[in-house]
Formats: sequence, structure tokens, C-alpha cells
Amino acid sequence: MAKKNSKASKADSKSKSKVKSKAPKSAPAEASAPAVDAGAPAGGPPAMPKFKNVAKKRLSTGKGATASEIGHSLVTLFNQGKADEVERLWHHKKIESIEGDGTVFLGRKGIAEKNAWWYGAFEIHSAKAVGPFVGATGFTVQFTMEISPRGTDQRMASTEVGVYTVSKGKIVREEFMGMCDGHG
Repeated sequence: MAKKNSKASKADSKSKSKVKSKAPKSAPAEASAPAVDAGAPAGGPPAMPKFKNVAKKRLSTGKGATASEIGHSLVTLFNQGKADEVERLWHHKKIESIEGDGTVFLGRKGIAEKNAWWYGAFEIHSAKAVGPFVGATGFTVQFTMEISPRGTDQRMASTEVGVYTVSKGKIVREEFMGMCDGHG
């Protein structure tokens, strides 16, 4: 009789283990969240957690002036009415300048041609730059202007952002994006 009981208890334990294996395994909630670096500054933003799916190499603009330095210079010079100085100081000789319609102006000469046309076609009544909003490889600036086509009294408000890519202390690409009025 003892043998029957031992066989029965072995069978019971096998069925119990099967039930346990069928039950869903639940991990503790904190195990699914990335580990957080304990070196976060007191009172500041939390430290970046250690993510699993992150590139090992951080993006940067390389050597030379930083995106922040160039962006602050651009905003200051623009607001002083000296936007042409930014081009001489910071634009790479092979810069691409892209307008909202997809036209790409190549190099400093292309930008000079575009600017000569623009300043010849429009009168600027007021202009202001806000920013820069800085990222790892460049910056963005918001421009607001009140302009009128030359020879008319038709004033227009213009708002656009310039997205600038910086490499080795120079702006290598600029793209201008305007407000969409829903008709475009």
C-alpha cells in the first residue's frame, strides 16, 4: 500500500508541476523598464536611462564651432540686420540651401544668387529670429517677417523655420519650411 501512495504522490507532483508551467510567467514591473543612472543631479532633469537599443556612437557636429555657437551667432546677427555676415562666417563653400518648394541652391554662389533675387523682389519692414533650438547635428531658428513685394503697398506676414545642419564648424545644409495655409 505504501507503494501505491508513493506512485500517487509522484503523479500528483507531476500534475502540479504541469499546472505551474501552464500559468503565465509575470515579470516584476521594474524589470521591464531600463535601468536609470543613479548619478542624476539633484533638482535637475532625471539622468538618461541605459537603453538596450541605442547606437554606440553619439552624433555630433565634429571639430570647430558648435551648433549652439553658430546658431546663437546667426540669431544675433539676423536680429541686428547683419544676416549676410552669417554666410561669410559659417556657411561651408559647398552648402546646400533648400527652399520650401524643393528648389536647391548649391554653394555660396547659389545662396548669393537667391538672396540677390529675394532682396530685390521684397522690402522688409520688420524681421525677427527666435532660437536657436539646438540638437546633436544642428539647430533650428524661427523667422517672422513683415514684407511687401517691391513697388507695392501689399504687406504680408511671413513665418518660417530654418533647419541647419552643422559639420566641422560650418553650416553644410539649410532648409526653410514655411507655414502651410492648407492650399498647398
